[in-house]
Amino acid sequence: MPGVSGILRRWFDIPWLGGIRVAPWFLLAAVTIVTVAAVGAGWVQSRPGRLNYGTRAYRISATQAQLTFDVEKSPNAVAQCTVRARSRDDQVVGRRTDIVVGPATNGQRVMTLTVTLPTSQEANVVEVEDCQIIRTG
Repeated sequence: MPGVSGILRRWFDIPWLGGIRVAPWFLLAAVTIVTVAAVGAGWVQSRPGRLNYGTRAYRISATQAQLTFDVEKSPNAVAQCTVRARSRDDQVVGRRTDIVVGPATNGQRVMTLTVTLPTSQEANVVEVEDCQIIRTG
């Protein structure tokens, strides 16, 4: 029966990885990289101050603009968003700064909101200007 060193030599003698002198170090480095990436991903996901937002749909008429967008945040956090509408010449023709995205009652991280704002003239674009966490959770 082969000894422990014989078993290790058979397991780590991988010619395409450089043989017995290189393969163990390569495998150790690979395991370390995967571990660090997993820990980092878990940390980023659990951060209470993490916030993402993105547009789902919009509708523009001559006197108002409507925007549906998603906000991804910690379920207990509270965010405040600003939505603006701009004309073809890039002038702001409507803005709302009072959009509060409260804690999720169902524990979900992504909340979908629809906001309608009056415009002083027909808008060309309606967008989320900014969102910020105002209370972590």
